[in-house]
Amino acid sequence: MLNDEIESNVSWIGFSDLFFHLFIFFLIGFIVVKISAVEAIKNSDLYASQLEQEYDQEIAYLTAQIKALETTLAACMKEVSSCEFSTQKMNKDKTELLLNLKTLETELNSCKLNLNECQSSLNTYQENNKKLRHKLKKYKHLVKYEGYGPDTSKVDTNKDELFQQIAANYNFTITDEEHCIPILQNDSICVEDTTLQEQTISFGSSVLFTSGRTKLKIRGKDILTIVGKVIKQKLPAIQEIQIQGHADTTAPKQYEADSQESQEYNLKIASERALEVFLFLKQEIAINPAEILMSATSFGNYKPVKRTAEDKYNWERIKLENADKDKKQLNRRIEIVLTYRR
Repeated sequence: MLNDEIESNVSWIGFSDLFFHLFIFFLIGFIVVKISAVEAIKNSDLYASQLEQEYDQEIAYLTAQIKALETTLAACMKEVSSCEFSTQKMNKDKTELLLNLKTLETELNSCKLNLNECQSSLNTYQENNKKLRHKLKKYKHLVKYEGYGPDTSKVDTNKDELFQQIAANYNFTITDEEHCIPILQNDSICVEDTTLQEQTISFGSSVLFTSGRTKLKIRGKDILTIVGKVIKQKLPAIQEIQIQGHADTTAPKQYEADSQESQEYNLKIASERALEVFLFLKQEIAINPAEILMSATSFGNYKPVKRTAEDKYNWERIKLENADKDKKQLNRRIEIVLTYRR
């Protein structure tokens, strides 16, 4: 009986402890859950607050963007309006240009017609001029044979003989219309009458001399021999022989192009070349300056090929006529001027 009571008490005590422990466990669990819920609520409120701030920031940013876009849109609308105005103006200008183009085309056609008429007139003029020159040539021969005016037969004969002998030596064909004989590339010998009683024989500088040198080269001596022999045959009809040296404005490297030293250098080299030709005619061709008046002179770079005694010149004009390679080449020359007796 006692044992049953003891067992019963023990059983009750064990159940009470179990219940107590369960109660404590559930209490603790409830507290933990409660605390977790409170923390979750707090975190949820914080998160909501952060979201609200972020949304506010986004709204502010988008508002600013909308304002910027509105400003851009207004500018674009203004630009569109301006473009529309420009388009209208361009269309108007295009219409005017088309009208002007038609007018110009009409004028161009008129000019072409006038050009054709002018070309026809020019052809007629050239044909008439050719006939007149032929008549004038016949008239000059008639006057010469009738004994009027200066006798130019010596000049014409001398020119013909010079042409024929030089051409034969260098295998060139000569016609009555030619005045120059090509000797080297871009160089020649020219024979022309400057007056009825004066004749000029012009040698490109590279025909007789090497660039920058003052001694006759072998080819130059050969050519001067041919020319000199023709001149010597005509000495009874020649009153004076003048040998002129000419240069361009090219300056040696040590001088400035416009300097006084450069001009003196060109005067000197032209003088030495003229003297070289003088001595060759005297010594090799045996033209005696004691019997026939012969001289050597230098014009340096002061007498470009186009200059005449009547022209008004200054240094700027001389430079202009030496402005490129071709002009300089024409100006570098030796000229033998023959004056015939009347």
